[in-house]
Amino acid sequence: MLTQKIFYPLIDKFDRNFFVSLQKAAKEQYTFVGDDDEKVFFVKSLLCFQMLKNYRAPLYAINDNLTKKTSLKTINDIIKSKEFVIDYSWAVWTRDKDMGRLAKKLFSSPLKIIGTDKKFNEFVLRYLISIWLVDWEGPLYALLQSTKDGKANLDELNKILSLWDFTKIFATYKES
Repeated sequence: MLTQKIFYPLIDKFDRNFFVSLQKAAKEQYTFVGDDDEKVFFVKSLLCFQMLKNYRAPLYAINDNLTKKTSLKTINDIIKSKEFVIDYSWAVWTRDKDMGRLAKKLFSSPLKIIGTDKKFNEFVLRYLISIWLVDWEGPLYALLQSTKDGKANLDELNKILSLWDFTKIFATYKES
């Protein structure tokens, strides 16, 4: 039996606690509440701030405010107050530099999110569990490529992230 310990290198206490919270959020299908502008900023933040050298910094706002009905405005306000800048100066590999350029372009361009609120909630949770806690380069590269036309098709993004659901955390996640 493949266990989560094989795939989730939860070294830091924050990572372990955050993972437990995210598992609960996936199981109980937490919602992320906000208007279209708040959703767009939040998605851009998720995708683009992964390129920060201190990539965990934006996660603290999410972790501290993760509830059954998570307010995107609250999280976005905290993220905005930190004045993060997409910094990929640390990148050595061409693929990392490409992702940095794609992230900068995405963050400064309009983005249209296509899909239901349920698909949005699923995407956020899949993203947080997959990219932040398992692997980041493969899925982030695919997500940035998928959104480079200014559209975030949630069905497509969730299918991409489903490839990283190694222990089937989302096997019972259903759209109602």
